[in-house]
Amino acid sequence: MAPVPTLLIVDDDPTVRLLTSSGLKKRGYQVIQAMDVEQAMLLMQDKNPDLALVDVSMPGRNGFEFVQAVRNGEAGNANRERPLLMLTGSDDVQSIDQAFTSGATDFITKPINLPLLVERVKYALRGAEREKALREAQIEQASACKLASLGFWQLNFSNDALTWSEDATEVLNCATLPKSRQALLKLLNASDGLRLDTALEVAREGQDGLNLEITLYLGHSERIVRLQSDPKTQEGQLIGAFQDVTALRAFEDKALYLAEYDELTDLPKRRLFLNLLDEKLTDRKPTVWSIGVIDISRLHRINDALGIEAGDQVLAMFAKRLKNILGHEALMCRLEADTFAVAIPHTDSEQMRAYYQHWLQPLARAHHVKSEEVFVDFTAGVSLYPQDGSNSDELLRTALLAQRFCRDHAGNQKVMFYRDVASSEENHALSLENDLRKALENQEFFLVYQPKQQLSTSRFIGVEALLRWRHPTRGVVSPGEFIPLLEESGLIIDVGDWVAEEACRQLAQWQAEGIEVGMAINISARQFEQFGLASRLSRHVAQYAIQPRQLELEITESTAMINPEATLLTLYELRKLGFKLAIDDFGTGHSSYEYLLRFPLDTLKIDRSFIIDIADARPNRAIVRSLTALSQGLGIKTVAEGVETQRQRDYLDALDVDDIQGFLLARPMEPQACLAFLQAHARAMVVN
Repeated sequence: MAPVPTLLIVDDDPTVRLLTSSGLKKRGYQVIQAMDVEQAMLLMQDKNPDLALVDVSMPGRNGFEFVQAVRNGEAGNANRERPLLMLTGSDDVQSIDQAFTSGATDFITKPINLPLLVERVKYALRGAEREKALREAQIEQASACKLASLGFWQLNFSNDALTWSEDATEVLNCATLPKSRQALLKLLNASDGLRLDTALEVAREGQDGLNLEITLYLGHSERIVRLQSDPKTQEGQLIGAFQDVTALRAFEDKALYLAEYDELTDLPKRRLFLNLLDEKLTDRKPTVWSIGVIDISRLHRINDALGIEAGDQVLAMFAKRLKNILGHEALMCRLEADTFAVAIPHTDSEQMRAYYQHWLQPLARAHHVKSEEVFVDFTAGVSLYPQDGSNSDELLRTALLAQRFCRDHAGNQKVMFYRDVASSEENHALSLENDLRKALENQEFFLVYQPKQQLSTSRFIGVEALLRWRHPTRGVVSPGEFIPLLEESGLIIDVGDWVAEEACRQLAQWQAEGIEVGMAINISARQFEQFGLASRLSRHVAQYAIQPRQLELEITESTAMINPEATLLTLYELRKLGFKLAIDDFGTGHSSYEYLLRFPLDTLKIDRSFIIDIADARPNRAIVRSLTALSQGLGIKTVAEGVETQRQRDYLDALDVDDIQGFLLARPMEPQACLAFLQAHARAMVVN
């Protein structure tokens, strides 16, 4: 059974010590207490606690000084790496940064939230265990290095005599070793010989020690040897150590190969391919390059019928055939599991189309795998330099677009050039817009819901309704693809009205199931400008017998600032009817604090771009803290979007953000899944 961790609480306030100690003891920890830094230092040396909770503000030496003293070894070397958590009544970024600068492991603000403190303690103790295991592994590694096959050498500058340690021949796997400096130089190539001779002369003058790798040609073998020495000679002699690093360099070469090359096909991976192509493009010879993307169709059928090994064999054979057809001048790579890319130089751009049709034909011939004749179908897309892109990234992107268009729209056609795709993209967009016009009538739209959590209580107090489109042939279409078309075509007005009605209906249904949450819906710029928005929303909430305050209307910062004076009038009209109002993506546009003061808002949503690096970027924390302070002064609630990690959540909690939403809590869910999620959490809250 694992020993119970001992925690040290250092605080001059006896009430804080008592309450914190009592709470932690109930969680199974042993707790010792100190009223000041001097007493704490004695307890650290005597009791060696597993973790210390240290108040910042104390008489005499403060908490920052205590942390620095422990890290400097004043409490004994055994305690230098102990996790130290700062307890502070300050929540400004400067205090937080000073805590970490002093060497604190983590921080928590007062008044202490005991459940949060317990989690922070658990996290810190687990981290300390991991660091301890890492240190032990490093010590073992150091011991192993001492036991490695190392040898020693000695060079006498007076007569150039070279001597080796007794085990040197065994280490280097050879019968004899050179007895003089000149004999050693003869076993090296010209470049290594010059480097070693120069380094030895520098060492003779006492200017620098020896530290270089050379390749020794010993009979029928080659050994890569690292030679090292101190910078000072001893009585005209240079004494050093050597190590055979042949196996290590071979391992590194293999690792480098695996990082840049695909082991199955022996082709470069994407990054190396793009770098090589950029180098070729800068040569300007030839002036024309074609970049092709070839995607094997339905490889999974071969895997299902003959096994994954057979599928791998087909890929290897396909790559080999590709190399044989294109030769050495072309660049090739394996982009993904069943996708290849090629870059081919040309002198005659007029014959490009015929050239591709010609060399692609042999790729379609049968492969013989496991006594079976296997035919491989594929589609290809081609972009041209410089017409379709000025660098490798652009050229690969346009070639991929052409390949996907060929796969989805070209029928039996094997290859399509990007210039053909670009000319038909308007027709593609028009087709998508036509499908959008039918989508509402055909009930193809649906809503998903992302929960929103209140940090102070951990309760889910609301959801945000998000629009999705299930196309009859394309499946679920990305919102980034169809929502701009909705806005450009004006269809967003009718679709937005449907979203509001469906959200109200769903909210009423959840209320009948006993779930009480708020519902947030996004209002587009076109909707917001449309006359009668308030009356339509009022009609929907009345139809489903819900209260307007249960509906939160979100407008983006950019929408609000299109016409601030008109925005102000509309917001007051909506507020008068009882709707809650939120400004979304705040901080990404060019809003004026003057209008923020004037807008009748309930919620300010902090854009996810400020949340992503909040645990590591001080400016992000400063921005978030300024927004929460501003919102608190205005009586506005703050919501952080895009929260994906527990660390982000902890910082947002410490910076006084009210609510959060993001993948850490849940991804957007369809109604039944969201209902089950909310019900399960409600039951868990009752149990706790």
